[in-house]
Amino acid sequence: MKIILKRSLWLTVITILCFVVVTLFATVSCDKSEIPPKVYNVDNPLTDLPWLKTKVEEIVLQIQNGNPVSVSIYQCTYGNGQTGFLEDCGNIKYFYNCEGEKLCLMGGFAGATCPELSIDFANEKLIWKAENGFINDSCEFDNPLADLQWLKKIAEDYTAYSNTVSKRHFQIYQCTYVEENSKKIGFIITPICEDCDYGTAMLYKCSGIKLCSMGGILGTCDEFNIADKRLIWEINN
Repeated sequence: MKIILKRSLWLTVITILCFVVVTLFATVSCDKSEIPPKVYNVDNPLTDLPWLKTKVEEIVLQIQNGNPVSVSIYQCTYGNGQTGFLEDCGNIKYFYNCEGEKLCLMGGFAGATCPELSIDFANEKLIWKAENGFINDSCEFDNPLADLQWLKKIAEDYTAYSNTVSKRHFQIYQCTYVEENSKKIGFIITPICEDCDYGTAMLYKCSGIKLCSMGGILGTCDEFNIADKRLIWEINN
């Protein structure tokens, strides 16, 4: 009996340890796929990766405090298909993996290039930029619902939700807004609950970062001088 109990106890301990290890791995990985190599698979890195969101916020704070820095952030692949991010500060560049670990410092006096990482610079994609203190949140697209992945994902999620829940009305508007004395393209996303007094509309930058909320006691976003508002997508069941 004692031998059986001891074996049962050990099996329980081993099971718990395995669960803890798996949980820790899932926590640090920003890849939703468990099959290596790690492939970037989140909707918007600027909002879905906390370390990258914090980095952008820190750069913005520097600019607001009177330090007109110039920084570009690129998304690219390295190795055998892993996703990475390049922070280009001019003569110094930092390369990070998807979890925010700094893998390489390039440029500077040594002129390092980190060839061992096999970074695919030819297909790098600019996802955010600040130039001489001016934050560039403009964007180029032919069809925002197809070319802006974060906006496409929201439309898909609303469609899936409306197919399972009745009396829901969702709208997406394209508009312009003014920030730092510059007119920029933005999007207003409005989920409308038909059995509620109002829905909560939200104004987003073209990069997918939320600027403000509208409706009820949440505000109106008047400070952004929203104009040229036009409906580009709607679902109403």
